[in-house]
Amino acid sequence: MTSRRAHLSLGGRLLRAVALAALSACIGAPPPSADAPTGLETAPVTPITSAPEPTDTFLARPDFASAFDRVAPGVVGVAAGRRDGARLIVRRTGSGFVFQTSGPTSGMQTTIVTNDHLLGDAPSVAVRLPDGRTLDARIVGRDASTDLAVLQIDLTLDAGGPGPDPAPLAKAGSLRTGAWVAAIGNPMGLEQSITVGVVSALERRGLPGTSLRSATFIQTDVSLNPGSSGGPLVDGMGRVVGLNTAVLARAQGIAFATPIEVVKTVVEELMLHGRFVRGFAGIVVKNVRVRDAAEAGLPKQRGARVTQVVEKGPGDRAGLKPGDVILRFGQKRIDEPTALPWLIAATRPGEVIELRVARRTKRLLLSLEVAAAATGASN
Repeated sequence: MTSRRAHLSLGGRLLRAVALAALSACIGAPPPSADAPTGLETAPVTPITSAPEPTDTFLARPDFASAFDRVAPGVVGVAAGRRDGARLIVRRTGSGFVFQTSGPTSGMQTTIVTNDHLLGDAPSVAVRLPDGRTLDARIVGRDASTDLAVLQIDLTLDAGGPGPDPAPLAKAGSLRTGAWVAAIGNPMGLEQSITVGVVSALERRGLPGTSLRSATFIQTDVSLNPGSSGGPLVDGMGRVVGLNTAVLARAQGIAFATPIEVVKTVVEELMLHGRFVRGFAGIVVKNVRVRDAAEAGLPKQRGARVTQVVEKGPGDRAGLKPGDVILRFGQKRIDEPTALPWLIAATRPGEVIELRVARRTKRLLLSLEVAAAATGASN
């Protein structure tokens, strides 16, 4: 009898321990201590945790209030016109952003990027800083083909002190289609305004109704209005990914921005030379037709078909011939002929680029030494 009671007592304790463990799991209380006299060993418990908060701005709508705080101090107003004494008679207004500062004291020499079309033929340009100061600006350089211009203001003798810090720039290729972006600028003269949208497409070329046919563009659905041009397009982390340039007339929600990598390429040349020294290859290219792809043994229509080669030009010296299909320009794969003009233009004169070419069924590697384009020349 005693043995039977002992077994019953032990069994009762086991049942109570199991019940307590189950109840603890349900209500979130800690399980019984390993030292508790249950006669059972408890297995280690792996807690169930919620998914981590997304940190990638592509996955969740970012905090554009913080992004604005980070970028807006470097966004300025631009006014172009002519002087009547001390007064500026304004013809065009727009936006710009601080690209670089220099001088004995940071911010005293301030370099600003904006759109070339804002300046037009105006002899005078002024910049209005976020703190309300308005200063005359000097035109450092401009390039109509990419619609970019560089201005500089000197705050050395200004009693207001240094200007704003440069806007933080994103790395090339950091955008994806569908990513959140925002435009900051002065639409209709409404300073420091922000509108939010998404990237509709990347690498748009040959904007309809414009002469901007050499560079690539970011297409967005952010709201742009007169005065927005020249302002920054920013990502959710408050980094400049482009410069707002144009909208498609008679359309809604179709805006274009120049990618920051294009801006940097052109602006650095403008700061050095006062103009954008474009690369020149001396060739004309068009689409690859169905029969061209078949003759070259290509599985699909891709590449840039050479239709003309300037005699004794860089392409001629490299050995290019009409009918050749350029498949690669250096490390860049060429899928569409519209991709090639900007790659050539952005190459520094004197640089040698390896071309992969299809000449019917042959595959060739040619060395192209890019030359400097004459003013107004293309490719």
